[in-house]
Amino acid sequence: MTSTSLLWGAELDHIRLDSANQDRLAAFYRDAFAMADTPLDDGARLLRGKERRLIIGTGTAGEQPYSAFRFPNTDRLDAFKSYLTVQGMNLMPSPTPLFGTEAFAVADPDGRQVVFGLPNAALDSIDNGPEAPAPGRLQHVVVATANLTPMVAFYETTLGFVPTDHVLRDETDGTQTLTAIFYRSTPEHHSFAMFLSDTARPDHHAYEVSCWNDIRDWADHMSDLYINLWWGPGRHGPGNNLFFMVEDPDGYKVEVSAELETMEDGDAVRYWPHNERSLNLWGPSWMRV
Repeated sequence: MTSTSLLWGAELDHIRLDSANQDRLAAFYRDAFAMADTPLDDGARLLRGKERRLIIGTGTAGEQPYSAFRFPNTDRLDAFKSYLTVQGMNLMPSPTPLFGTEAFAVADPDGRQVVFGLPNAALDSIDNGPEAPAPGRLQHVVVATANLTPMVAFYETTLGFVPTDHVLRDETDGTQTLTAIFYRSTPEHHSFAMFLSDTARPDHHAYEVSCWNDIRDWADHMSDLYINLWWGPGRHGPGNNLFFMVEDPDGYKVEVSAELETMEDGDAVRYWPHNERSLNLWGPSWMRV
């Protein structure tokens, strides 16, 4: 399955978050996640640490207008672009200043953009920011949606994300409702996921660390800044990863994750019950619906 997806090999490069208080939000990510804060020409801010970066713009608090994925080389990006063109997709100009002219965007059924481009070598010359307590690679992004069926068709059938796990809720009439789906574009368990909700909104993004001790060190770092853990520490069922989450000043959730499961090529979709234990094997869960 994975070998036939032209999306395979694309990795999350960066996301954009908007805020009505850009300075406050930028300061939070600068301090909490040890990032350098660099102004961009369009008035947005680039927050950057080693293997992690995000753009903070001015707008509605808690909005996440786009996620940007990088392909390993031009040939792979061009093949994917040609495939989408044949599918009749509306390819739009890239909204991100971090990719070059080769980049393009598409809009999902909820109106959020997904951008595809190539790694920007010039970013390697930009200050990585203060020393971090541990590694923290930007690894996945998650959204919530009230329109799961068309969103699944878009991300899975059109773009080619590979499904890893489904979460299913048993209904009183004997049917089942899909409440979450985890997608991969590399061997890692998921680079993108969706949760059923009563509205379309951002859910969270995650930084992957190398081990349990890194989770401890990041949590101690948050404590030094008087940032409380919002959820966790715990262990997810889907992905089997250790985690905790914090909440930024606009209420958006950010995850620190370790030991995310690696999948084999061609692994079949797995199914989990819609309950607290599936989302946190250790204790209470964040139930979106």
